[in-house]
Amino acid sequence: MKSKVCLLIFLLAPFAHADQPCPQPDLHTAAQQVKAVRAQLLAFKVQSEQDEAVPESLQAQIRKFKDSLGSLADAELRCVPPNADPKIIEARLAKLLGANKPVKEEVYDPKKPPQLDHIYGDGITVKVTTPTKSPHLFVVEFRFDIACSFDSVLLVYEPREGHWQQSLRWQSGNYDDVSGAFGDFFQYQVLQQKNSAGWLLVAGHGNPWCSSNMSGFGVDVLQPVQSARPRALFHKDITYSRATDPVMKQTTDGFELRMEVYTPDTTLITRPGIYRYRVTATEFERVQPIALNGRDFVDEWLQSPWSDSKNWSATTGLPQLEAVHPKFEFLEDPKTKDWPSFTYGPVRTCSDSKAHFQVELDEEWFENQKTRPDKPTYFQIQTGINSFTMLSASAQPDPHCTGPDIMPKQ
Repeated sequence: MKSKVCLLIFLLAPFAHADQPCPQPDLHTAAQQVKAVRAQLLAFKVQSEQDEAVPESLQAQIRKFKDSLGSLADAELRCVPPNADPKIIEARLAKLLGANKPVKEEVYDPKKPPQLDHIYGDGITVKVTTPTKSPHLFVVEFRFDIACSFDSVLLVYEPREGHWQQSLRWQSGNYDDVSGAFGDFFQYQVLQQKNSAGWLLVAGHGNPWCSSNMSGFGVDVLQPVQSARPRALFHKDITYSRATDPVMKQTTDGFELRMEVYTPDTTLITRPGIYRYRVTATEFERVQPIALNGRDFVDEWLQSPWSDSKNWSATTGLPQLEAVHPKFEFLEDPKTKDWPSFTYGPVRTCSDSKAHFQVELDEEWFENQKTRPDKPTYFQIQTGINSFTMLSASAQPDPHCTGPDIMPKQ
């Protein structure tokens, strides 16, 4: 009987251990370090509710806090087997950090003074996942509050010699105002490289602000490098509207981002933006679809660099289109002092082909309180399967394009 009891205890031991906190001594030390650094962050007082400045002393505390979170994740992952459940790891980290608590809705009270402390380092969340197409990896994401937004730390682990080891860590550098944080939104995808065990990380993040609804975001494609900062193989900055959250997803050969972007047409202000990229071992090519309709296609064609726009143009019209494209690039030059007011006119069907459409763009110049003559430009485009092609652009409309305006403005 005694031998049966001993055998039962022996068999149950691994399962009981799996539900217990990680026994490794340095896990407790790492958790205490997080709490100590966090207490310093919470004690920092901002000057006002709209204070975007991050002084050097606060930068140092944020950096220490990120380091402590990374050390805690390292300590936890050293204790678990390769087949561990990511949700159990997430729950243990959340318990150690007091993280993933429900967000409290605050009721505005004009008589109550604004809270100027317990801002930085508050509202910690942790998420541990295994990518669908790379189930051999663990991805750990930490978020914590900063003024008007949040900042993020992303860590990727993979098993080596029976233990989880950190392969990639992605976070912002020092920033002297909150716009330098990896916040506002933070999304990522792991791309498994074809015919290889290698993988890449696509990470996109916004630039937080306390006021403006317009901001910029960066997207990076990162390659893990052992014992070093990941290598950025690709980077792009884009201006977007913070009114809606961007959406990132994998495609069969790369990734895609969708968000609201700005258009020069002040009667529209924003439009849907699509950024899809084909990723190979050596290239990152932007591919279609780049727009949902013909008018948005013309807008994206004008705002994109010619190196991209020429790929969406008819070969026969390249010389003429290449001459037209730079006339609009001056809008991207921050030194520009005078620019026209742009307004998109009718989008008309054309009688020569069901795939042919004409998009009108009107410009109105203001200089020394005198208006220059209007100079409409008529863009001829052709639709395809989830794509558009720029055929030509001229000051004269095509006589075939007299159909109804299929995109009248409200």
